[in-house]
Formats: sequence, structure tokens, C-alpha cells
Amino acid sequence: MADRFEKLLMGGKIVPYDEARIHIMSPAVRYGATVFEGVRAYWNTDRGQLYLFRCDEHMERLLQSASLMGMDDPGYTVDDLTALMKELLRANDVREDVHIRPSFFVDGTGSIQSSGPVTLGSVVVPGGAVIDTGSWAEKAFKLAISSWQRISDNSMPPRIKAAGNYQNARLALIQAQHDGYDGVLMLDSMGHVTEEARGCVFLVRDGVAITPPTTNDILESITRETIIQLLGEAHGIAVQEREVDRTELYIADEVFLCGTGLGVTPVGTVDRFSIGDGKAGPVTLAVGNTYLDIAMGRSDSHAEWLDPVYD
Repeated sequence: MADRFEKLLMGGKIVPYDEARIHIMSPAVRYGATVFEGVRAYWNTDRGQLYLFRCDEHMERLLQSASLMGMDDPGYTVDDLTALMKELLRANDVREDVHIRPSFFVDGTGSIQSSGPVTLGSVVVPGGAVIDTGSWAEKAFKLAISSWQRISDNSMPPRIKAAGNYQNARLALIQAQHDGYDGVLMLDSMGHVTEEARGCVFLVRDGVAITPPTTNDILESITRETIIQLLGEAHGIAVQEREVDRTELYIADEVFLCGTGLGVTPVGTVDRFSIGDGKAGPVTLAVGNTYLDIAMGRSDSHAEWLDPVYD
């Protein structure tokens, strides 16, 4: 696996890694005027193909985030952006699992309320998953409930995948790491569970999967939407989208996380309360394997979610 790839996107063009520059006075640096996405691409050795997973949906959300942040129209369509992600992967001859991180940011040296000029940049990161896809089922996370409150739609809307929003998650993760946990769950102003600092959360009770709704200050996660669909159609498991109290996690049969970087991640403990037997449960294992089989091109189900990179 490469330590890094030598080409990236800057200003919508492929450039050498070391030539990507942004001014220290830009609103992106000074005020966090940046929106971004994380997209996974999986290498399928048997097919000799690299697959982007649900790239169009991620590019649509990137454009939506730019609009909600008050940025000028970047001038790209979803098809333009997906084509550029493929071009970037081919330019680096990527033949391994990677994480692609496209961003729109307000460039130049404008004020805090500047809406442009808007620049597109993207980097390819080797690996990029929180847990390697080959060992995901063996690593059950130890989670804590954070003392940091989740940002709200009326303050810094989590619906926008903006760099500034992730200071909230960063503070929570730093505290959790210091306290010996693998990750951290955050509560809203009413004390209800929202999401993990890097992804969404599901719990399973009496054969029913439960996840907080998008109105509980969470990102409108593409992976969450995928898991909800797969639980129903592939495994016949009903999903309830409703408010969740922290103590409900403690007595759940299973808890798992999901996200582009997290994939499907089992949870073994929350606040040191053991979840089930402390290992990945049957529902977690089932939907996690289904998700990976589709995302990595090992299944023909939902071929519409995959974009092959090489002809």
C-alpha cells in the first residue's frame, strides 16, 4: 500500500501533490469556509476493477453543502464531479482500497462572509478506513457518551458537511481518546442520542433495528440510508427512526456504527456497559457483510451504487 499518491485535484485540475497551495488569509483557512465529502473506492482483485461507492450521492450532497454554506455556484454538476473523481483515481493508477476527499472552499483573501471565489480540491488517501475491511468484525469499539453537546440545526447545522462543524466532533474524540475509548457518542440539547463523532449509530432490541432520525441533529448520512435499506430488503429486519435515550443503549442486544470511513463497526461497550457479549452481534455481522459485498463489487445487487473506474 502506498503512503500517499502523487497527484491530486486543485482548482479542478490534476496537479502534483506538492503543488497544491492555499493562502493563509483565505476564508477557508481563517473561518472554516470549507465543505467536503468522503467517498470510498474499493479494489476488486477478482474483477481487476476499482469501484466508487455511491459517488453520485456524495457529490450531490457536496453541492448541497456548498449551497447551504452560502458559497457561489462552483460551476460543476454531479456528473462533472464524479468524472473528476474517476480521473483523479486513474491519474494515480489506484489499485487498492482508498478514501477520496473532495472539498469546495472559499479561496482568495476575502472577509468572513465572502461567498467566493470557490475552488475545488480533492486528495486520495490510501486505506482511509477507520477499521480495515478484512478485520472489521473482530474489532468491537469501546464507546463513551461525550460531555460535549452535539451542535444543532439552529447553531451550526449538522446537515451541512462543513469543516467548521467537525470541531465539535474533534473535541469529543480528543476527550474520548484521552479517557481510553475508541470513539464517542454525542447527545443533543434534550439529552437524546445523536450520532458517533464520525458516523451514525444503530441499536438492535428484540429483533428491531433503531436509529435516531435526521431531525436529531445528525448528518443526512448516505451510509445510514444504505444500511436502513439493506436491513429491510436483504435481512427482513424492521427499522425504527426515533429518539433514543442513552440508557437504551446500555440494554440493547447490539449496537453498531456506520459511515464512509467506519463502514459497519460493531460496538462492544458503551460507558463500560457491555453490549450483548461484547462482540459483533448477528445483525451487525449480517448487514456488515452485505454492505461490504455490494460496496466491493462482490455482489451483483445494487450495481447502480457502483461506478467502475477503469474501462
